[in-house]
Amino acid sequence: MSIANQMRGLPMSELIGGPLHAAAMAQFELAKNMTAFIGDIGFDGDKTRTINFDLQRPVDNGSGTISKESIHIEAPLLGLVPIPALLIETVNVDFTMEVKSSSSSKSSTDASAEVKAKGGWGWGSVEFTGSVSTSKENTRTTDNSAKYNVSVVAKQQPPAEGMSKLMDLMASCVEPLTATTGGNG
Repeated sequence: MSIANQMRGLPMSELIGGPLHAAAMAQFELAKNMTAFIGDIGFDGDKTRTINFDLQRPVDNGSGTISKESIHIEAPLLGLVPIPALLIETVNVDFTMEVKSSSSSKSSTDASAEVKAKGGWGWGSVEFTGSVSTSKENTRTTDNSAKYNVSVVAKQQPPAEGMSKLMDLMASCVEPLTATTGGNG
């Protein structure tokens, strides 16, 4: 069978489409996990889960005295925790087939012939012996091999913007406010 005929019978739609379909299903499962996480961590019934705390922030009243101002923070929990938002970024399907076209057969031919002749005359006898031998052997082998590799790369998406804003707010609390901008900041 020719190499082209051997490759013609490959189920390419399964070899390439199978891993791509599996990656799409994996992405669907990742999205379901993310939405379940949001529902479990972010909400308690129809209410948003929050972390509530009071924060003391320095305020400069302009006279060189710094006082403390209490701020109540009510931060949504979803803005504070990393949401498992994995995303399949690339899917590589590599298929390599190597066909070494040969076949395996072994044949051996042996032939042998022997001739003997004996003759005698009055004064003595003579014996003749002859032998012929031949041998032939052919060997051929077949080797078909295939290599199939699927690699998937998934990456975590960047942190939520709400978390970044809350961290900025907390960092700003170490700097005193001036009396003109005071209040609940």
